[in-house]
Amino acid sequence: MKLSFIIIGKNEGKTLKMCIDSIDLVINKYKYDYEIIYVDSKSKDNSLEICNSNNIKTYKITGDCNAAIARNIGALESKGNILCFLDADMEIEVDFIDSILNNNKLIHPFVSGQLKNLFYDENWNYLSEDYLHKNLNKDSYQYTTGGYFIINREAWFLVNGMKTKFRRSQDIDFGLRLSNIGIPLLRKNRLFVKHHTIAYNDKSRMWKMLFDGSNLYSNSLIIREHLFNKFLYPSFLRKYYSLLVLFFCIIISITSGNILPIIFYLFFMCIKVSKQKISTNYLNQLINQILIDFTSLIGLIIFHPKNKNEKYIKEKS
Repeated sequence: MKLSFIIIGKNEGKTLKMCIDSIDLVINKYKYDYEIIYVDSKSKDNSLEICNSNNIKTYKITGDCNAAIARNIGALESKGNILCFLDADMEIEVDFIDSILNNNKLIHPFVSGQLKNLFYDENWNYLSEDYLHKNLNKDSYQYTTGGYFIINREAWFLVNGMKTKFRRSQDIDFGLRLSNIGIPLLRKNRLFVKHHTIAYNDKSRMWKMLFDGSNLYSNSLIIREHLFNKFLYPSFLRKYYSLLVLFFCIIISITSGNILPIIFYLFFMCIKVSKQKISTNYLNQLINQILIDFTSLIGLIIFHPKNKNEKYIKEKS
């Protein structure tokens, strides 16, 4: 058995060394045959210098950059039969991998676990922490993952890795495609990684994601690519239900010539946002989520990105 730890990052110098050190703790304890691969997306900080000072195979993307491209490069350059994917702002828990091995083989081809978010403001002042999967009371099979998972090499290449058309939510698309061929994600009720990140509902991050088109990938493209994938619908009803309400309200409003359905949608969104735990201004959050629904609905029709080529160079062996 050989483990390939594949780290991807862009300007993650604040946390990259922490990620590498956490992998070293795993290796020092369990003595796995391993390699560490870092794929950099044109960082402008000291990320490459950090990797060059450690025993890490480093690759630098020279063309289009996104997480799907970076992970595909890492997988292509890896030698291990088990691939462990991490983002550069994550720390792996030292005992997690050993808990999912049996006779040096994964207990399931596609595995992840619990994630603990450690939230910071835009100046990297600590705010709070919280578990991502709040209802994870036992091991369960799921249909989507995040950027942190462990997978057999064969399973990765069975679906040809990640689709590079996805600038965001490539991991969701990946999990849905694997589920569709009979390999759902086994999510263990055990802490896998700690994730150091700026709060998702931070005002600057929230508006940036709206205007840079990120939500078109998370919503519009995911829905259209997996419209006939039965594994989409459990998460669809949880995550996209306000988009569904907007769709029907617009249809009813157009066919009836009445604006009341749109007013109902706005009232519905006021209630939805009021029930959320938010650290930003309520009005900011409300307007942002309404705009996300409208842009996502438009994106379902007009947003058709194409796959990107993986262009990169070896920085260091």
